[in-house]
Amino acid sequence: MKIINLLINESVLKAELALEHAKSEDIIQLCRNYLALLTEYRDQLFGLRDIPELNLDLQSALARELIEQARRAVRAAIEITVREHNRTEALLKSFTTITKHDAAKTFNLFSYKGHTNWEAGSGGVQSSDGKEVEKMTVEEAVEIASRLRREAYVMNRLITPLTASANTSV
Repeated sequence: MKIINLLINESVLKAELALEHAKSEDIIQLCRNYLALLTEYRDQLFGLRDIPELNLDLQSALARELIEQARRAVRAAIEITVREHNRTEALLKSFTTITKHDAAKTFNLFSYKGHTNWEAGSGGVQSSDGKEVEKMTVEEAVEIASRLRREAYVMNRLITPLTASANTSV
């Protein structure tokens, strides 16, 4: 196998592109898919360590330089893959590992249902404006908070490039 085929893994690149174009409804599954491919790719890169060492004393200066460049490329690919894996894992956790306290904070951040005083309690999450009380179970709150976070992530990802291109056209 050519080293370039390993360094430029088309499955990983396609999964990354799919994640970049994800909608709030499918982003969790696309994150999981991308993470699985990144893990497999990282393992393949680590597997290059098992390739027998070449006797550099018997190689020409050019061969030694080319071998060293190939090793640097593999190390760089591993570093990038690990960094991307960690970033994607953190993104996935932000959508899936939500406590009732996190849900209340998310609701307050987004002024969910017009309220910014959501609190986590023993029965779930609630907000009260003195007249009316909004209550929901922990399960409902976590599900809604996850949806709000996913929608905000997708929306921000769409708005940021538009904002950047508007700023550069001035």
